Amino acid sequence: MNRLDYRVTGMTCGHCATGVTAQVSAVPGVTDVTVDLENDTVRVTGTAFDDAQVRAAIEEAGYEADEAAAA
Repeated sequence: MNRLDYRVTGMTCGHCATGVTAQVSAVPGVTDVTVDLENDTVRVTGTAFDDAQVRAAIEEAGYEADEAAAA
């Protein structure tokens, strides 16, 4: 299992979290997405998911992901 944390700014509500979760969950290999609005982070867990695809999914939801860090 791989796990990465992304800093994602601009998310302010449950609707934001739902949108990001839906987009990132669709990335192949992603098994879990946890959005922490208070800390502006998105934790992605899964097997063999692609960092670039996760970032693209976050951008598709309308946000920008900063550097990923292994959790």
